[in-house]
Amino acid sequence: MFRPQTLRPRLTSVPAFVIPRRMLTVTRTLFMTNGEQLIYDKLHGELQPTKLSVTDSSGGCGSMYVVEIEAECFRGLNRVKQTKMVNGLLKSELKEMHGMRVLCTVPPEKA
Repeated sequence: MFRPQTLRPRLTSVPAFVIPRRMLTVTRTLFMTNGEQLIYDKLHGELQPTKLSVTDSSGGCGSMYVVEIEAECFRGLNRVKQTKMVNGLLKSELKEMHGMRVLCTVPPEKA
């Protein structure tokens, strides 16, 4: 008797790599679009964030981005000023896109 479900490949889990926490600062995604790479490099160079994620939320056409950034330079600033700081750095890039969602945070204080 033919059973189609027996012919499906099974997914196997890949072992995760253990990385010490101090090395988990800013990592670059292997599959970034050109727009993501440009925004990432500009923000990383200017703000030196502890965490940074840039995602093209438009499906690859480059018209919408989501930026999640955690940087010490945001400490003491309200969210509006944090967002204005990021938007100011990306002023020329913002002219060419439909929009950008910016999520700014401050790293936790060390005890």
